[in-house]
Amino acid sequence: MSMIGCVGSLGKNILLLSNLFFVLAGVALIGLGVATELPVLWVSDLFDDSQIIQLAPIVAIVAGCVVFTISFFGCCGVIKESQCMLVIYAFCMILLAVLKVTLCTLIIIKHDDFFDGLSRLLTESFIDDPLDFQNIERIFVCCGPLGPVSYLNATLPDSCCFRPVCTILNAYKGCNKVIENFFYAIGLATIIIAAIVAAFEFLAAVISCCVANYIRIKGRQRLY
Repeated sequence: MSMIGCVGSLGKNILLLSNLFFVLAGVALIGLGVATELPVLWVSDLFDDSQIIQLAPIVAIVAGCVVFTISFFGCCGVIKESQCMLVIYAFCMILLAVLKVTLCTLIIIKHDDFFDGLSRLLTESFIDDPLDFQNIERIFVCCGPLGPVSYLNATLPDSCCFRPVCTILNAYKGCNKVIENFFYAIGLATIIIAAIVAAFEFLAAVISCCVANYIRIKGRQRLY
């Protein structure tokens, strides 16, 4: 039993440390969602069909809150040595890990379709309302969908350049590429964070089951 007790104690310590990581990961997901919420709203306000774009940062925030809550639940299970709480915690960890793997897969699969649709929507927005499109240019520091050539022979607006006298020589890059790079960075960060957290969640689920089994064995020993 000394060996089992040593393993169980080690498992409890590892589980507590892993839950500290999950708390920080949850905060990171919340921060990522909050940081992208405002820019995403600025872009999505120009589009009629923008539910998916608006939903992305909200999902990150909700996921962060859920991870944070379940991690706190797991810490309570370890401290109180509750077998029931640890089993429930392990089930939640597996479920969250599967959801994160699914999220990463969807981001990779839908990558090209999303960026093709985004470029099309930006071009349509520029054609329909060039003045309103200047808000995007100011926010993302860009010029037209494809750069200054998007304005053809027309005078470039001040939103296309850093200096008041705006010319092709000092104009910003096209908004399609700039915004695509922005969302690409966000998607890559989401995949990396989600993949790392999912791996730790699977590990935490296994350790949680081991600790729950240790608590069950220790409880039986007290009866004899």
